[in-house]
Amino acid sequence: MSARIAPAAPPRVAHAPLVSSRSRAQRTAVVPASSSSNSSSSETLAERARASIAAVALALTLALAPAPDADAQLSNPNTRLPRNTQAALRRAVPAVNEETKAIQLKLEDAAYLFRIPSRQPWATMAKDIDESRAILLTKRDDIFGPVRENDRASAEAAYGRLDNALERLSRAAATQDFDTFDAQIASSLTALSELQIDQAPGLPFGIPTKYLDLPRLVGRAKVEIDVANADARANFGLINGDVKNQVTLEITVDGYNAPVTAGNFVDNVRRGVYKNAPLRRSETSILGGSSDVDAPSVPLEIKASDAFEPLYRSPLDVQSGEAIPSIPLSINGSVAMARAKDGQSDAQQFFIYLFDKRSAGLGGLSFEEGEFAVFGYVTKGEEFLNAISTDARIINARVVSGEDKLVNKGVVAEEIATDFPPGAADS
Repeated sequence: MSARIAPAAPPRVAHAPLVSSRSRAQRTAVVPASSSSNSSSSETLAERARASIAAVALALTLALAPAPDADAQLSNPNTRLPRNTQAALRRAVPAVNEETKAIQLKLEDAAYLFRIPSRQPWATMAKDIDESRAILLTKRDDIFGPVRENDRASAEAAYGRLDNALERLSRAAATQDFDTFDAQIASSLTALSELQIDQAPGLPFGIPTKYLDLPRLVGRAKVEIDVANADARANFGLINGDVKNQVTLEITVDGYNAPVTAGNFVDNVRRGVYKNAPLRRSETSILGGSSDVDAPSVPLEIKASDAFEPLYRSPLDVQSGEAIPSIPLSINGSVAMARAKDGQSDAQQFFIYLFDKRSAGLGGLSFEEGEFAVFGYVTKGEEFLNAISTDARIINARVVSGEDKLVNKGVVAEEIATDFPPGAADS
Protein backbone atom coordinates (compact mmCIF):
# COMPACT_ATOMS: atom_id res chain seq x y z
CA MET A 1 0.00 0.00 0.00
CA SER A 2 1.28 3.46 -0.83
CA ALA A 3 2.24 5.31 2.31
CA ARG A 4 1.68 8.72 0.70
CA ILE A 5 -0.92 10.13 -1.62
CA ALA A 6 0.42 12.60 -4.14
CA PRO A 7 -1.56 15.87 -4.13
CA ALA A 8 -3.35 16.90 -7.25
CA ALA A 9 -1.32 19.03 -9.63
CA PRO A 10 -2.38 22.70 -9.61
CA PRO A 11 -4.45 23.69 -12.62
CA ARG A 12 -2.74 25.63 -15.38
CA VAL A 13 -4.38 28.97 -16.04
CA ALA A 14 -4.22 30.37 -19.54
CA HIS A 15 -4.06 34.17 -19.27
CA ALA A 16 -5.96 36.18 -21.85
CA PRO A 17 -4.05 39.05 -23.50
CA LEU A 18 -4.59 42.36 -21.76
CA VAL A 19 -4.87 44.32 -25.02
CA SER A 20 -6.91 43.42 -28.08
CA SER A 21 -5.26 42.63 -31.40
CA ARG A 22 -6.59 45.67 -33.18
CA SER A 23 -4.06 47.84 -35.00
CA ARG A 24 -2.83 51.11 -33.56
CA ALA A 25 -4.70 52.95 -36.33
CA GLN A 26 -7.97 51.32 -35.29
CA ARG A 27 -7.42 52.10 -31.62
CA THR A 28 -6.69 55.79 -32.34
CA ALA A 29 -9.45 56.38 -34.89
CA VAL A 30 -11.31 59.69 -34.40
CA VAL A 31 -14.61 61.14 -35.56
CA PRO A 32 -14.32 62.48 -39.10
CA ALA A 33 -13.68 66.23 -39.25
CA SER A 34 -16.94 66.84 -41.11
CA SER A 35 -19.09 65.90 -38.03
CA SER A 36 -20.51 68.98 -36.34
CA SER A 37 -20.44 69.53 -32.55
CA ASN A 38 -24.29 69.64 -32.38
CA SER A 39 -24.71 66.25 -34.07
CA SER A 40 -21.97 64.79 -31.86
CA SER A 41 -23.77 66.01 -28.72
CA SER A 42 -27.11 64.58 -29.90
CA GLU A 43 -25.58 61.20 -30.66
CA THR A 44 -23.98 61.11 -27.20
CA LEU A 45 -27.33 61.79 -25.46
CA ALA A 46 -29.04 59.14 -27.56
CA GLU A 47 -26.36 56.55 -26.70
CA ARG A 48 -26.72 57.31 -22.99
CA ALA A 49 -30.47 56.89 -23.19
CA ARG A 50 -30.18 53.56 -24.96
CA ALA A 51 -27.64 52.37 -22.37
CA SER A 52 -29.99 53.34 -19.50
CA ILE A 53 -32.91 51.48 -21.08
CA ALA A 54 -30.73 48.39 -21.58
CA ALA A 55 -29.59 48.50 -17.93
CA VAL A 56 -33.19 48.68 -16.68
CA ALA A 57 -34.20 45.78 -18.93
CA LEU A 58 -31.29 43.67 -17.67
CA ALA A 59 -32.20 44.40 -14.05
CA LEU A 60 -35.82 43.35 -14.64
CA THR A 61 -34.70 40.17 -16.38
CA LEU A 62 -32.46 39.19 -13.46
CA ALA A 63 -35.14 39.98 -10.90
CA LEU A 64 -37.78 37.88 -12.66
CA ALA A 65 -35.46 34.97 -13.51
CA PRO A 66 -36.31 31.66 -11.74
CA ALA A 67 -34.06 30.53 -8.89
CA PRO A 68 -31.33 28.08 -9.88
CA ASP A 69 -32.25 24.47 -9.23
CA ALA A 70 -30.73 22.19 -6.60
CA ASP A 71 -28.28 20.64 -8.99
CA ALA A 72 -26.82 24.04 -9.79
CA GLN A 73 -26.65 25.00 -6.12
CA LEU A 74 -24.84 21.83 -5.14
CA SER A 75 -22.11 21.67 -7.74
CA ASN A 76 -20.06 18.80 -6.30
CA PRO A 77 -18.74 17.02 -9.41
CA ASN A 78 -19.34 13.64 -7.80
CA THR A 79 -22.50 13.81 -5.68
CA ARG A 80 -22.66 10.00 -5.57
CA LEU A 81 -19.87 9.95 -2.97
CA PRO A 82 -21.26 9.56 0.59
CA ARG A 83 -20.35 12.40 2.93
CA ASN A 84 -19.65 10.26 6.02
CA THR A 85 -19.51 6.70 7.34
CA GLN A 86 -23.20 6.65 8.32
CA ALA A 87 -24.29 7.65 4.81
CA ALA A 88 -21.91 5.14 3.23
CA LEU A 89 -23.20 2.24 5.34
CA ARG A 90 -26.80 3.30 4.81
CA ARG A 91 -26.45 3.33 1.03
CA ALA A 92 -24.60 0.00 1.07
CA VAL A 93 -27.59 -1.99 2.42
CA PRO A 94 -29.14 -4.02 -0.41
CA ALA A 95 -32.66 -2.84 -1.21
CA VAL A 96 -34.60 -6.11 -1.46
CA ASN A 97 -38.00 -4.46 -0.93
CA GLU A 98 -39.54 -2.04 -3.42
CA GLU A 99 -41.45 -0.10 -0.76
CA THR A 100 -38.46 0.71 1.46
CA LYS A 101 -36.38 1.40 -1.63
CA ALA A 102 -38.92 4.01 -2.73
CA ILE A 103 -38.89 5.55 0.76
CA GLN A 104 -35.11 5.67 0.72
CA LEU A 105 -35.00 7.48 -2.62
CA LYS A 106 -37.44 10.11 -1.38
CA LEU A 107 -35.66 10.63 1.94
CA GLU A 108 -32.25 10.84 0.27
CA ASP A 109 -33.71 13.42 -2.11
CA ALA A 110 -35.12 15.45 0.79
CA ALA A 111 -31.76 15.28 2.60
CA TYR A 112 -30.01 16.40 -0.59
CA LEU A 113 -32.36 19.38 -1.08
CA PHE A 114 -31.97 20.31 2.59
CA ARG A 115 -28.26 20.99 2.01
CA ILE A 116 -28.94 23.73 -0.56
CA PRO A 117 -27.36 26.89 0.90
CA SER A 118 -29.80 29.52 2.19
CA ARG A 119 -32.80 28.53 0.07
CA GLN A 120 -34.34 25.15 0.87
CA PRO A 121 -37.27 24.08 -1.37
CA TRP A 122 -39.53 23.26 1.59
CA ALA A 123 -42.59 22.39 -0.53
CA THR A 124 -40.67 19.73 -2.46
CA MET A 125 -39.10 18.38 0.73
CA ALA A 126 -42.51 18.20 2.44
CA LYS A 127 -43.90 16.27 -0.54
CA ASP A 128 -41.05 13.72 -0.30
CA ILE A 129 -41.67 13.24 3.42
CA ASP A 130 -45.46 12.91 3.17
CA GLU A 131 -45.22 10.43 0.29
CA SER A 132 -42.67 8.39 2.26
CA ARG A 133 -44.97 8.16 5.27
CA ALA A 134 -47.92 7.24 3.06
CA ILE A 135 -45.93 4.29 1.66
CA LEU A 136 -44.87 3.26 5.16
CA LEU A 137 -48.44 3.23 6.51
CA THR A 138 -50.29 1.78 3.51
CA LYS A 139 -47.72 -0.87 2.53
CA ARG A 140 -46.96 -2.28 5.97
CA ASP A 141 -47.66 -5.91 5.03
CA ASP A 142 -45.42 -5.66 1.97
CA ILE A 143 -42.66 -4.07 4.04
CA PHE A 144 -42.67 -6.92 6.56
CA GLY A 145 -42.97 -9.59 3.87
CA PRO A 146 -39.22 -10.40 3.56
CA VAL A 147 -38.51 -10.12 7.32
CA ARG A 148 -37.61 -13.42 9.00
CA GLU A 149 -39.37 -14.38 12.20
CA ASN A 150 -36.15 -14.05 14.21
CA ASP A 151 -35.80 -10.46 13.01
CA ARG A 152 -39.45 -9.49 13.42
CA ALA A 153 -39.09 -7.72 16.79
CA SER A 154 -36.10 -5.71 15.57
CA ALA A 155 -37.95 -4.76 12.38
CA GLU A 156 -41.05 -3.70 14.33
CA ALA A 157 -38.90 -1.42 16.52
CA ALA A 158 -37.18 0.12 13.48
CA TYR A 159 -40.57 0.61 11.77
CA GLY A 160 -41.90 2.45 14.83
CA ARG A 161 -38.85 4.73 14.99
CA LEU A 162 -39.16 5.49 11.29
CA ASP A 163 -42.86 6.34 11.59
CA ASN A 164 -42.17 8.64 14.53
CA ALA A 165 -39.32 10.41 12.73
CA LEU A 166 -41.38 10.88 9.56
CA GLU A 167 -44.27 12.38 11.54
CA ARG A 168 -41.91 14.91 13.11
CA LEU A 169 -40.27 15.57 9.76
CA SER A 170 -43.63 16.36 8.19
CA ARG A 171 -44.34 18.98 10.87
CA ALA A 172 -40.83 20.42 10.56
CA ALA A 173 -41.17 20.78 6.78
CA ALA A 174 -44.59 22.41 7.11
CA THR A 175 -43.26 24.98 9.62
CA GLN A 176 -39.80 25.25 7.99
CA ASP A 177 -38.17 24.26 11.28
CA PHE A 178 -34.53 23.93 10.21
CA ASP A 179 -33.08 22.35 13.38
CA THR A 180 -35.83 19.77 13.83
CA PHE A 181 -35.69 18.77 10.18
CA ASP A 182 -31.93 18.36 10.40
CA ALA A 183 -32.20 16.03 13.41
CA GLN A 184 -35.18 14.01 12.17
CA ILE A 185 -33.97 13.42 8.61
CA ALA A 186 -30.90 11.75 10.11
CA SER A 187 -33.06 9.71 12.52
CA SER A 188 -35.41 8.59 9.76
CA LEU A 189 -32.60 7.48 7.47
CA THR A 190 -30.96 5.55 10.31
CA ALA A 191 -34.23 3.80 11.23
CA LEU A 192 -34.88 2.99 7.57
CA SER A 193 -31.42 1.46 7.22
CA GLU A 194 -32.03 -0.74 10.27
CA LEU A 195 -35.35 -1.86 8.81
CA GLN A 196 -33.71 -2.69 5.47
CA ILE A 197 -31.05 -4.79 7.22
CA ASP A 198 -33.83 -6.84 8.83
CA GLN A 199 -35.36 -7.25 5.37
CA ALA A 200 -32.11 -8.62 3.90
CA PRO A 201 -31.48 -12.04 5.47
CA GLY A 202 -28.46 -12.82 3.27
CA LEU A 203 -26.60 -11.95 0.11
CA PRO A 204 -28.59 -11.09 -3.02
CA PHE A 205 -25.84 -12.62 -5.19
CA GLY A 206 -23.84 -15.84 -5.21
CA ILE A 207 -20.17 -16.30 -4.31
CA PRO A 208 -17.91 -17.70 -7.08
CA THR A 209 -17.49 -21.44 -6.68
CA LYS A 210 -13.72 -21.27 -6.19
CA TYR A 211 -14.21 -19.03 -3.11
CA LEU A 212 -17.03 -20.97 -1.44
CA ASP A 213 -14.67 -22.60 1.07
CA LEU A 214 -13.35 -19.25 2.33
CA PRO A 215 -14.88 -17.52 5.37
CA ARG A 216 -17.62 -15.12 4.32
CA LEU A 217 -19.92 -12.72 6.09
CA VAL A 218 -23.53 -12.73 4.86
CA GLY A 219 -24.65 -9.48 6.49
CA ARG A 220 -23.27 -6.97 8.99
CA ALA A 221 -21.06 -7.47 12.03
CA LYS A 222 -19.50 -5.20 14.64
CA VAL A 223 -15.97 -5.55 15.95
CA GLU A 224 -14.26 -3.74 18.81
CA ILE A 225 -10.51 -3.28 19.11
CA ASP A 226 -8.82 -1.91 22.22
CA VAL A 227 -5.88 0.32 21.35
CA ALA A 228 -2.98 1.70 23.42
CA ASN A 229 0.11 3.65 22.45
CA ALA A 230 3.51 2.11 23.25
CA ASP A 231 4.51 5.24 25.16
CA ALA A 232 2.03 5.75 28.00
CA ARG A 233 2.78 9.48 27.88
CA ALA A 234 1.14 9.60 24.43
CA ASN A 235 -2.36 9.37 25.88
CA PHE A 236 -5.80 10.00 24.41
CA GLY A 237 -6.76 12.97 26.58
CA LEU A 238 -8.65 13.33 29.84
CA ILE A 239 -11.95 11.77 30.87
CA ASN A 240 -13.39 13.32 34.05
CA GLY A 241 -9.91 14.53 34.91
CA ASP A 242 -8.28 11.12 34.49
CA VAL A 243 -5.72 10.40 31.80
CA LYS A 244 -7.07 8.05 29.12
CA ASN A 245 -4.34 5.63 28.05
CA GLN A 246 -6.55 3.18 26.17
CA VAL A 247 -9.43 3.61 23.72
CA THR A 248 -11.87 1.29 22.00
CA LEU A 249 -12.63 1.57 18.29
CA GLU A 250 -15.83 0.08 16.90
CA ILE A 251 -15.69 -1.15 13.32
CA THR A 252 -18.89 -1.92 11.44
CA VAL A 253 -18.03 -4.70 8.99
CA ASP A 254 -20.09 -4.93 5.81
CA GLY A 255 -20.56 -8.35 4.27
CA TYR A 256 -23.27 -7.23 1.87
CA ASN A 257 -20.72 -5.66 -0.46
CA ALA A 258 -17.47 -7.48 0.43
CA PRO A 259 -18.54 -10.86 1.87
CA VAL A 260 -15.21 -12.69 1.42
CA THR A 261 -13.04 -9.80 2.67
CA ALA A 262 -15.38 -9.05 5.58
CA GLY A 263 -15.62 -12.75 6.48
CA ASN A 264 -11.83 -13.07 6.48
CA PHE A 265 -11.45 -10.08 8.84
CA VAL A 266 -14.19 -11.13 11.27
CA ASP A 267 -12.78 -14.65 11.33
CA ASN A 268 -9.32 -13.24 12.08
CA VAL A 269 -10.78 -11.27 14.99
CA ARG A 270 -12.67 -14.30 16.28
CA ARG A 271 -9.55 -16.47 16.13
CA GLY A 272 -7.42 -13.97 18.06
CA VAL A 273 -5.13 -13.01 15.17
CA TYR A 274 -5.03 -9.36 16.23
CA LYS A 275 -4.51 -9.79 19.95
CA ASN A 276 -1.29 -7.93 20.91
CA ALA A 277 -0.77 -7.12 17.22
CA PRO A 278 1.07 -3.91 16.27
CA LEU A 279 -0.45 -0.72 14.89
CA ARG A 280 1.85 1.39 12.73
CA ARG A 281 0.86 4.92 11.74
CA SER A 282 1.80 6.54 8.44
CA GLU A 283 0.76 9.85 6.93
CA THR A 284 -2.39 8.43 5.35
CA SER A 285 -3.26 5.30 7.33
CA ILE A 286 -2.95 3.22 10.49
CA LEU A 287 -1.66 -0.22 9.55
CA GLY A 288 -2.90 -3.05 11.78
CA GLY A 289 -1.51 -6.54 12.27
CA SER A 290 1.41 -8.22 10.54
CA SER A 291 1.61 -9.72 7.08
CA ASP A 292 2.14 -13.48 7.03
CA VAL A 293 4.14 -14.08 3.85
CA ASP A 294 3.40 -17.80 4.00
CA ALA A 295 -0.37 -17.35 4.23
CA PRO A 296 -2.31 -17.42 0.95
CA SER A 297 -3.75 -14.07 -0.06
CA VAL A 298 -7.47 -13.28 -0.18
CA PRO A 299 -8.95 -12.34 -3.57
CA LEU A 300 -9.22 -8.60 -4.09
CA GLU A 301 -12.96 -7.90 -3.83
CA ILE A 302 -14.55 -4.60 -4.88
CA LYS A 303 -18.19 -3.95 -5.71
CA ALA A 304 -19.18 -0.95 -7.82
CA SER A 305 -22.14 1.05 -6.52
CA ASP A 306 -24.17 0.30 -9.65
CA ALA A 307 -23.15 -3.38 -9.91
CA PHE A 308 -25.12 -6.41 -8.73
CA GLU A 309 -22.11 -8.32 -7.39
CA PRO A 310 -18.45 -7.69 -6.52
CA LEU A 311 -15.56 -7.75 -8.96
CA TYR A 312 -12.79 -10.18 -7.98
CA ARG A 313 -9.01 -10.10 -8.43
CA SER A 314 -9.00 -6.77 -10.25
CA PRO A 315 -9.08 -3.13 -9.10
CA LEU A 316 -11.97 -0.86 -10.04
CA ASP A 317 -11.31 2.01 -12.45
CA VAL A 318 -12.81 5.04 -10.74
CA GLN A 319 -10.57 7.84 -11.99
CA SER A 320 -12.32 7.73 -15.36
CA GLY A 321 -15.56 8.63 -13.57
CA GLU A 322 -17.38 5.50 -14.70
CA ALA A 323 -18.02 4.01 -11.23
CA ILE A 324 -17.26 4.28 -7.54
CA PRO A 325 -17.17 1.42 -4.99
CA SER A 326 -20.35 0.76 -3.06
CA ILE A 327 -18.30 1.14 0.14
CA PRO A 328 -15.73 3.76 -0.84
CA LEU A 329 -12.27 4.35 0.59
CA SER A 330 -12.58 8.15 0.38
CA ILE A 331 -14.09 8.58 3.85
CA ASN A 332 -12.10 9.13 7.03
CA GLY A 333 -12.11 5.92 9.07
CA SER A 334 -12.68 3.51 6.20
CA VAL A 335 -11.14 0.07 6.85
CA ALA A 336 -9.58 -2.12 4.16
CA MET A 337 -7.17 -4.99 3.75
CA ALA A 338 -3.60 -4.19 2.73
CA ARG A 339 -2.37 -5.52 -0.59
CA ALA A 340 -0.31 -8.71 -0.69
CA LYS A 341 2.76 -9.17 -2.90
CA ASP A 342 0.66 -10.83 -5.59
CA GLY A 343 -1.62 -7.78 -5.86
CA GLN A 344 -4.50 -9.40 -4.00
CA SER A 345 -5.62 -8.67 -0.41
CA ASP A 346 -3.36 -9.64 2.47
CA ALA A 347 -4.82 -12.39 4.65
CA GLN A 348 -4.16 -10.56 7.94
CA GLN A 349 -2.87 -7.02 7.58
CA PHE A 350 -5.50 -4.28 7.41
CA PHE A 351 -5.47 -0.51 7.59
CA ILE A 352 -7.65 2.37 8.77
CA TYR A 353 -7.61 5.13 6.18
CA LEU A 354 -6.96 8.72 7.29
CA PHE A 355 -8.68 10.56 4.47
CA ASP A 356 -7.75 14.18 3.81
CA LYS A 357 -9.93 15.97 1.26
CA ARG A 358 -7.13 18.44 0.60
CA SER A 359 -5.12 15.67 -1.06
CA ALA A 360 -8.05 14.21 -2.99
CA GLY A 361 -8.79 14.44 -6.67
CA LEU A 362 -11.83 15.63 -8.58
CA GLY A 363 -15.10 14.99 -6.80
CA GLY A 364 -13.40 14.32 -3.46
CA LEU A 365 -12.11 10.88 -4.47
CA SER A 366 -8.87 9.51 -3.10
CA PHE A 367 -6.27 8.77 -5.76
CA GLU A 368 -6.20 5.22 -4.38
CA GLU A 369 -9.97 4.73 -4.61
CA GLY A 370 -10.81 1.38 -6.15
CA GLU A 371 -7.36 -0.10 -5.40
CA PHE A 372 -8.13 -1.76 -2.05
CA ALA A 373 -10.84 -4.05 -0.69
CA VAL A 374 -12.77 -1.84 1.75
CA PHE A 375 -14.96 -3.86 4.11
CA GLY A 376 -16.17 -1.41 6.75
CA TYR A 377 -15.79 1.80 8.71
CA VAL A 378 -14.82 3.01 12.17
CA THR A 379 -18.24 3.93 13.57
CA LYS A 380 -17.20 4.74 17.14
CA GLY A 381 -13.92 6.22 18.32
CA GLU A 382 -13.07 8.08 15.11
CA GLU A 383 -12.12 11.10 17.21
CA PHE A 384 -9.18 9.13 18.64
CA LEU A 385 -7.61 8.16 15.31
CA ASN A 386 -5.34 11.21 15.18
CA ALA A 387 -4.03 10.41 18.67
CA ILE A 388 -2.83 6.90 17.76
CA SER A 389 0.96 7.13 17.64
CA THR A 390 3.45 5.67 15.18
CA ASP A 391 4.01 2.72 17.54
CA ALA A 392 0.79 1.44 19.08
CA ARG A 393 -0.78 -1.96 19.68
CA ILE A 394 -4.08 -3.75 19.64
CA ILE A 395 -4.51 -5.00 23.19
CA ASN A 396 -7.51 -7.10 22.27
CA ALA A 397 -10.11 -7.48 19.52
CA ARG A 398 -13.53 -9.12 19.71
CA VAL A 399 -16.66 -9.69 17.63
CA VAL A 400 -19.51 -7.82 19.33
CA SER A 401 -22.34 -8.84 17.00
CA GLY A 402 -22.92 -10.59 13.71
CA GLU A 403 -20.81 -13.72 14.32
CA ASP A 404 -23.91 -15.76 13.50
CA LYS A 405 -23.62 -14.40 9.94
CA LEU A 406 -20.09 -15.78 9.54
CA VAL A 407 -19.85 -18.87 7.31
CA ASN A 408 -16.83 -21.26 7.20
CA LYS A 409 -15.24 -20.29 10.49
CA GLY A 410 -11.56 -21.11 10.84
CA VAL A 411 -9.69 -22.69 13.74
CA VAL A 412 -8.62 -20.54 16.66
CA ALA A 413 -5.13 -19.14 16.15
CA GLU A 414 -2.30 -19.24 18.61
CA GLU A 415 -1.83 -16.08 20.65
CA ILE A 416 0.65 -13.63 19.11
CA ALA A 417 3.55 -12.58 21.32
CA THR A 418 3.69 -8.81 21.80
CA ASP A 419 6.77 -6.68 21.32
CA PHE A 420 5.64 -4.22 23.97
CA PRO A 421 6.69 -4.40 27.66
CA PRO A 422 3.97 -5.93 29.85
CA GLY A 423 1.71 -3.28 31.33
CA ALA A 424 3.40 -0.44 29.45
CA ALA A 425 0.12 1.22 28.51
CA ASP A 426 -2.46 -0.66 30.57
CA SER A 427 -2.72 1.83 33.39
